Amino acid sequence: METPGQGHVPPGHRQDRLLEHAILTSQEPGTGSRAGRRWQYAIAALLALITAATAVHLWSRNPAPAARPAPAPTSSSHGDGLTDSHDGYRMVAATLPSSRGPDQEIAFRILGQDGLPATGYAEVQTKKLHFYLVRDDLSGYQHLHPGFDGTTWRTRVSIADGGAYRIYAEFIPLDRAGSGHPTVLGLPFLVPGDTKFVPLPPPSATASSGGYTVTRLDGVAHVSQNKPAVLRFDITGPGGGKAQLEQYLGAYAHLSSFEVLNLRLTHMHPIGQALVFHAVFAQRGEQRMFLQFQVGGQVHLAEFTVFVT
Repeated sequence: METPGQGHVPPGHRQDRLLEHAILTSQEPGTGSRAGRRWQYAIAALLALITAATAVHLWSRNPAPAARPAPAPTSSSHGDGLTDSHDGYRMVAATLPSSRGPDQEIAFRILGQDGLPATGYAEVQTKKLHFYLVRDDLSGYQHLHPGFDGTTWRTRVSIADGGAYRIYAEFIPLDRAGSGHPTVLGLPFLVPGDTKFVPLPPPSATASSGGYTVTRLDGVAHVSQNKPAVLRFDITGPGGGKAQLEQYLGAYAHLSSFEVLNLRLTHMHPIGQALVFHAVFAQRGEQRMFLQFQVGGQVHLAEFTVFVT
């Protein structure tokens, strides 16, 4: 029962008062003797046990909150080339360049969920697999289409300088034909030797290729992070007239965009002859874009830098 005027005393405070009382009562004549000291030690040990029991009781009534479980990993419908495996498929190198030269072999396999080479691919933009190569300073871009012998994809590339490179394989497995969402896998490789770094060009509204001028109709405007972005281009010929574009790989243009910071790949196509591309960019920073188009049977390449803010 609570003493009038004293109010409720928390359990922890009760132990403090018991300890104070024990100490005071033990300070009597004779406490300096061996028997007195033993009496003090016994009281202190008893109070320590009582305090520990009280703490356990209070913890059991108010346990610490349970740790929040880690979020489950999310999956996307396609990769971005930053990993060699995605959605049950894995890219395994067989041959990678180790020196410079205009005719270097690259060979690789795509392994399925059973660990065996995947053999069934849906045709996308007239090809069953699209292959890209770029150096880590976004120079040396190549878009090729390897041959397939039933287990291994093979192509030849030009390596003009040493440095760190990355290759990408873009495809749609046959069992997902018509999904419109390709899988993109990637692998790095290193060519040793002296390297001449190529600075990233600043944003520009125009780029030239083979006498043709490619104009970004939005100038050097930034695009927004994690929001639908629209990229619009127009192409004029040497005389200033509108270029007569031809279909190249099933589309009137191809736009490959690499995030400068980590080389994440986004590949886009326009709908119809109007060169309008739609994308969503996940990260802020620069994007280096490579626009390919065909006129008179010849493929041209125009390059742009675009900021994402």
